[in-house]
Amino acid sequence: MKIFLQIIFFSLLSITVIAQHDTLKIGQFLISKSQSNLNKSWEQIIRNRDLKAVKVVYEKNKDLEYKQFETSWFAFDLALVNYLDETKYLENKPLSNPTIGEPMSKLKMQLNNGKSTNVNIWIVQQKYRFKDPSFYLKYGLGVEMFNFRHEYSINYRKHDAMFIYLSKDNFEKNKLFTSYISAPIQLGYDFKLKNNKLIGLSGGFITGYLYKSYNKQISRELGKEKYHGNYSLRDIRLAGVFEIRIDQIKFFGTASLQNMLDKMNTNQSLYPYSFGLRFSKL
Repeated sequence: MKIFLQIIFFSLLSITVIAQHDTLKIGQFLISKSQSNLNKSWEQIIRNRDLKAVKVVYEKNKDLEYKQFETSWFAFDLALVNYLDETKYLENKPLSNPTIGEPMSKLKMQLNNGKSTNVNIWIVQQKYRFKDPSFYLKYGLGVEMFNFRHEYSINYRKHDAMFIYLSKDNFEKNKLFTSYISAPIQLGYDFKLKNNKLIGLSGGFITGYLYKSYNKQISRELGKEKYHGNYSLRDIRLAGVFEIRIDQIKFFGTASLQNMLDKMNTNQSLYPYSFGLRFSKL
């Protein structure tokens, strides 16, 4: 078997040596004379089948210097969150003259923008590169968590008449927490600069399932209270997502494509969006 391989090797070598003199290339193999045999001619080496006189180096194909599949474990995002309030208050009497609490308005539903946050933990992410490695498909699985901090005394309760209403209590802290088990999918493209740094753009969709939600309130009179329930929140979250990569720094943003509340149970129309930093290898 060894002799057979030698015959094949030197046969290929003899064919190639006609066109090459110093260094020969067969496929991805670079063939040259060893340091101690530089004075020998290729004809002598081939005739004597002198393997010791030959140095073979494998040259990696530059077109394959990337992994078609890349996997990353436990990445996370930090972002500020807000929502677009598209509720038609003037057309909804239960909101302007509620049976519970005080009347609501777009102004009174506003958030504390500096304290409303979005934290995502991605358990696993994977990137698939196409034949042109600049194009890729990125997908993953993780948990999205939103803290909506309200300026006013918004109550989220399990009540037959209204799920969301204003109260006369003064809260030091009043937030709605929601978490989703989510799966994003993004199509992206990387621009490689002359200094080998990358600028990447990607966009796609996130689908999530409501895992947990509660209304946490803190006041001097009532202390700390936490009310669990879905408060007419949609079970399924559908949002658009984009990502901007500037070398190792990554920014991301999401925007809900549907009302976060179920219109069958409430007249509110809230569309959350977020923007922040992504800490991920992919």
